[in-house]
Amino acid sequence: MKTTKLILLALMASPVTLSLISVSLSAKNIYVAPTGNDKATGTIDAPLATLPAAYKKVVSGDTVYFRGGTYKVTDEQVMKQESLYAYVFAIEKAGTAKKRTCFMGYPGERPVFDFSALQLDGAHRFAGFYLGANYLHLRNFDIVGLPVRIKGHTQSECVSARKGSYCIVENIAMHDNMAIGYYQTTGSNNLIVNCDAYNNYDDYSEGTYGGNVDGFGCHVGKTTETGNVFRNCRAWRNSDDGFDLINCAAPVEFDHCWAFYNGYRPTSDPKNTTTFQSAGDGNGFKAGGWGMGSGTTKCPAVCPSHHVHHCVAYRNKSNGIYANHHLGGNLWEQNTSAMNQRDNYNMVNRKTTSEAVDVPGYNHKLTGNVSWSPKKEHLSNCDAATSTLTNNSFGPNVITVADSHFVSTDPSHLFAPRDTEGNLPDLDFLVAKRGSALANSGMGWLWMEDEDTGVAAPVVKPDGAARIYDLKGHKVSRARKGLYIINGKLTILR
Repeated sequence: MKTTKLILLALMASPVTLSLISVSLSAKNIYVAPTGNDKATGTIDAPLATLPAAYKKVVSGDTVYFRGGTYKVTDEQVMKQESLYAYVFAIEKAGTAKKRTCFMGYPGERPVFDFSALQLDGAHRFAGFYLGANYLHLRNFDIVGLPVRIKGHTQSECVSARKGSYCIVENIAMHDNMAIGYYQTTGSNNLIVNCDAYNNYDDYSEGTYGGNVDGFGCHVGKTTETGNVFRNCRAWRNSDDGFDLINCAAPVEFDHCWAFYNGYRPTSDPKNTTTFQSAGDGNGFKAGGWGMGSGTTKCPAVCPSHHVHHCVAYRNKSNGIYANHHLGGNLWEQNTSAMNQRDNYNMVNRKTTSEAVDVPGYNHKLTGNVSWSPKKEHLSNCDAATSTLTNNSFGPNVITVADSHFVSTDPSHLFAPRDTEGNLPDLDFLVAKRGSALANSGMGWLWMEDEDTGVAAPVVKPDGAARIYDLKGHKVSRARKGLYIINGKLTILR
């Protein structure tokens, strides 16, 4: 990866959408390997054995590189404990907009952190990687085996974002844990990109229900904690929901994300498409809400309007795309929701902050969305008088959607492997087929825009034509000269 002044300037200008590759000219690199020694110097030829040992050498802007292999995490490595939480790897040394503090898998190798041996006293929730500072960057490794050791309503978290802003969590796979994948309670302008959360299920704390294990959750408490984006992330076979924004006080964006097979127990083969044993709630995208308990909610005076766009919700146990008793409207654009076991789109809202009564969802905006073959309803609980419905397959100009409208209806495509940079190949699952009524109307999560308009794909070196975003993070179909993010990299088109 090349380092140029131009890239550095771009990173300074927009740290969240551009800094997929953190760059530093003067900060040092520290190396860790499963065969290392914590008494070593931490160079590439003399690596350390554990992250805590490497962390002692870290100053702001440094990069810790993990060599490939499996790291067995033990109680002795827990870096911070409070009354409720044990923060296993407590990352609290902030970077800056110019030089992030980075913790990354070594290029071309894939480290795995196995937390299954953790015990402590059986009285702590576990947070695998704790984001406790600004301008941090996690990249390119797996998190597995994170346990729950407490009975009753509790949780553990693979990546626990509780203080940091302007952080990047990139190309992290969080799977086969008893824990939530990514969980955020504080912070602004964080980017979670190219991450997967799957086969996560807590069968201990509350029996076999597994009701607290989502793939991704953002639940910030302040209306000023804006700018948090989930992009190109997948959640499947998590025992509760795929993506969850309950009690989130500030707007969040889900962009080109996939939620499928949530609400079911894991299977030995994470690519299983036929076995479904019920577990927790099982919504694909649960975008908002403050619950239906008695009394007044803690909803802020201005309820956040979340933005869910170009996403796919497929065969989740409950609703595909769900407003979850929200107290305001969300923006839902260019999504495809299919074969969910309740409704594909459920816009139900709570009546007021003081009245725990379900009412048809108000002030929602739905544009360009597709619904195919739900167990119950295409669209439910939506107040058409206060909401805006434009160019959706379910109205006002209804399109009867069939499998023949799509390039592919084979769900195995959803499990496509990521490349070493964390990018997925072009997916054609539930993409509108050229010439179909959906494509002609511009509906769905990724209708074949370039083919239908005849726009030639740009010539890009070295990675070829792929997903292209402008510097604000918006996907574009026609790229002219200038700076773009292509396949997660800042690229100049000349």
